[in-house]
Amino acid sequence: MSEHIPTHDEPKDKVGLFLLRWSQLSAFIAAVLLLLICIISALSVLNRWLFNSPITGDVELVQIACALSISAFLPYAQMKNAHVIVDFFTIKASPRIRNLLDAFAGILLCIVSALLAWRSAAGAISSYKSNTSMMILGWPEWLAHLTIAPGFLLLSLTALYTTYLKLKENKGMHA
Repeated sequence: MSEHIPTHDEPKDKVGLFLLRWSQLSAFIAAVLLLLICIISALSVLNRWLFNSPITGDVELVQIACALSISAFLPYAQMKNAHVIVDFFTIKASPRIRNLLDAFAGILLCIVSALLAWRSAAGAISSYKSNTSMMILGWPEWLAHLTIAPGFLLLSLTALYTTYLKLKENKGMHA
């Protein structure tokens, strides 16, 4: 971590702006959700301490909200180039090589997040068909599976877009 990793500037093209706005909205919703979960957790602990009665299903709520929040925060981090980068092996590489490695990582992220979106949606369909429900809350399980699919779909799209930017930037560099 010896060098500053620049964040991406705001995109100028329509696709980039659309993805940025969508990822900002997604991150905002995730932040609000995490705040609500913090409040619910605090109230549950307080209820347990004062009345020996926690909020029913608080653990399930935290699990669902955390999974949703993670999938909702990741696209914004991708658009801002804010993921953790371990550059121990590439610190001495040329900017061109690092851009190519970043593009390769972006392609991998695009593929993996698309697979996660697909399997989350498939899991939701399967859970819907089998009519499974959560143990404590009794809510349909497919709702939890379905909520993370859009975040991973957006992550896949933002990874594809940022990969395009890296390759475009690399093309402009001199060998």
